[in-house]
Amino acid sequence: MKRKLIVTSGLFTALLLVGCDEETHSIEWYKQHDTERQAMYDKCVKETTPRGTENCRNAIDAVVHGGNITTSKPKSW
Repeated sequence: MKRKLIVTSGLFTALLLVGCDEETHSIEWYKQHDTERQAMYDKCVKETTPRGTENCRNAIDAVVHGGNITTSKPKSW
């Protein structure tokens, strides 16, 4: 009985910890937040699997898809 309680509580704790993950941001969010995008990009590039997490993929994609480019004013010809 005691062993069953210990195993059950251990499994319950493990399930709770699986849900404790960092917040995932979209590509659009990273395009709008330059500082966070650059910080996440720098962190991810240093890892052995740079595209290992969804945040890394989104930050890298935001850099590649022009998150750091400002648009020019429309021209009237």
